[in-house]
Amino acid sequence: MTLLPLACKPLDELLGNGLESGIITRIYGEAGSGKTNFCLQAARQCVQSKKKVAYIDTESVSFERIRQICADCDYTDIMHDILFFTPTSFATQEQMIGDATALKGVGLIVVDTITMFYRLNLEEDRDGAIRSFTRQITNLQLTARKKDIWVIITEQVFTNKKGEVKPFTNRDAEHMTKTILRFDRKGIGQREATIIKHRSQPEGKKASFRISSNGLE
Repeated sequence: MTLLPLACKPLDELLGNGLESGIITRIYGEAGSGKTNFCLQAARQCVQSKKKVAYIDTESVSFERIRQICADCDYTDIMHDILFFTPTSFATQEQMIGDATALKGVGLIVVDTITMFYRLNLEEDRDGAIRSFTRQITNLQLTARKKDIWVIITEQVFTNKKGEVKPFTNRDAEHMTKTILRFDRKGIGQREATIIKHRSQPEGKKASFRISSNGLE
């Protein structure tokens, strides 16, 4: 196992000094809670560790935001080693995850978010959507373990009848991911991360962090 420090002290301390390789890290939270910023910062850190990133982007990530997060390093060099995939459907997302897992020299795979097309497909073909999602998660899990790389997936949320904020996917995501974090908005620029599941850190452990022009702090 190798740790990837995020260069965000509160989050690194929360996670026991960084992201674990060999597993899937799953992050869920409402829009604007910091999920994409987390992914971009992890991508920057991975490239700086001399490894490439496969970034499957369903959210139309802002390249200007990447430039801001890379303000203290060479933006061109960082972008050269981040390979972006832009699926247009759940089927192409599954194909692109397969393509990403087959690449050589990749140290991090990001799927941000893994649930956008999943939600749409559930309405049309629930069983087919669940089967495809399970295949995608399984492929990512096996690749993380076999290649000892970092994998991050992000998820949208919904509010259940009890008023609880829950991730949108099924139990497969719960069983196949070893680190689960919930992100919450706590004010302008202020965010809170809570450990839902981790192999070495206690459930319920929290960290407050800030979204600034340079990333997560």
